[in-house]
Amino acid sequence: MSIRNNDIYNIFYDLLSSIVDDLRRDFIETQQDQLISLRREVFHKFYAVENIKRDSEKVPVGFVDAGFKPYQLDVSIIIPIQISGIVRDENGKLHKIKNLLDKPVNDFLMLYSSRKRRENKYIFTIKIKSFYDNSLLFNKREDAEEASREINKLLLDISGSTIFESPKSFVRLTKYIEGLLELAYALKLLLLLEENGSIVPRYIVLDGTLIKWFSIPRSPRGVDGLDILSIILGISVDEIKKYLFRIVGLSKTSKFTNIIRSHSLFHAKKPDIINGRGLYSLVDLEGIGEAAKILEEYWGRGGSKDFVRETIHIFNRIVYSNYGVYVSRFPITPDYKNVFILDIYLDQPIIDLGKEKVVVNKDKASNVNPYISYIVNTMMHYRTRAIGEPPFGYMEIDNDVRFREDRRKFFEQAFRRILRSRGDLSSRILEQVFSPTTRMRYGYR
Repeated sequence: MSIRNNDIYNIFYDLLSSIVDDLRRDFIETQQDQLISLRREVFHKFYAVENIKRDSEKVPVGFVDAGFKPYQLDVSIIIPIQISGIVRDENGKLHKIKNLLDKPVNDFLMLYSSRKRRENKYIFTIKIKSFYDNSLLFNKREDAEEASREINKLLLDISGSTIFESPKSFVRLTKYIEGLLELAYALKLLLLLEENGSIVPRYIVLDGTLIKWFSIPRSPRGVDGLDILSIILGISVDEIKKYLFRIVGLSKTSKFTNIIRSHSLFHAKKPDIINGRGLYSLVDLEGIGEAAKILEEYWGRGGSKDFVRETIHIFNRIVYSNYGVYVSRFPITPDYKNVFILDIYLDQPIIDLGKEKVVVNKDKASNVNPYISYIVNTMMHYRTRAIGEPPFGYMEIDNDVRFREDRRKFFEQAFRRILRSRGDLSSRILEQVFSPTTRMRYGYR
């Protein structure tokens, strides 16, 4: 006896409803877990909550984003990358790079990485290829190749390190370089606009977290991301740091636990009068000491030091260990429903783990708060009327960098055509790896 479509829908709906009930019940139970509750309490003590202002200052703001499509094997990765920037002036008008600097709208790069075993150690190498001359990041195509050679010399210092024994770490390090290219683009944009641009942004917003790029294991010999940035940009680390603190990150996605804690924070500590523009967080100058005390008491009772360290990492963590650069994070909700996470660079942590206690830097917290207020209120002055109400310019740049289907197909077809022209066994194997027919080997399309 056949089941009618309406019956199928009802059965599916009933089954899904029961799963949702399980999900809600399990979620409530996890929120009652002692360690999760402790971390939530620290979260509430660390942050204060303010209204996003209606009458904020109007300033130029830059936005930078990248689109990419990774093609991954166990021993090599190819990533075509499109990076672009856009500047929103004080009147809310958007300006593309071509109009501001007579550069291409986007930089089209190819990042290739390989992991090879030589004798008793693994060697990690990269190649950066620029699609054309006169791009924003590399004035000549040869500049990208020279930067690759210099970066590989630097990476020789960590060849033989255990970080390359795992293919997963190899992938993370490749993504690390990809993220540094995007950050380098933002820094170079600031440099060039200050030198000869008609509009100079006060700061530049990157789409995504500043932390994810730097979460690879550290080298015992001290290779640092700022050294790699110095090679890509051709300027000193000291010069980079002058501009680094004018780069902020804005994430529209975050860990589930961060979203839950943020919603709870905004609900519990919202101002008495809501102005309808949204809410943002900054450091609670009174509560931060209590946050440290809660963690110290837990640690003193024999609690895990790793738990205390990871809790502190929610608020700030070091990202350039050789040069003492940290990232601190602040939740924002422009529409009272969706949560964004704002990242800023700092030269010192606001809260840190000492030898025997949790250390709070109240001077740094006091200095950070006006900066956070300035960033949030100026960035959010103009909005895109989309889900979450992100700042105008943040999503609009996506149109220039998205790796669209036609470009993906062009890349894959050209790649397979080149492999086919070689005619040897290895090329035929690689052609199959990168061919759509691999999705048909088991009868699937």
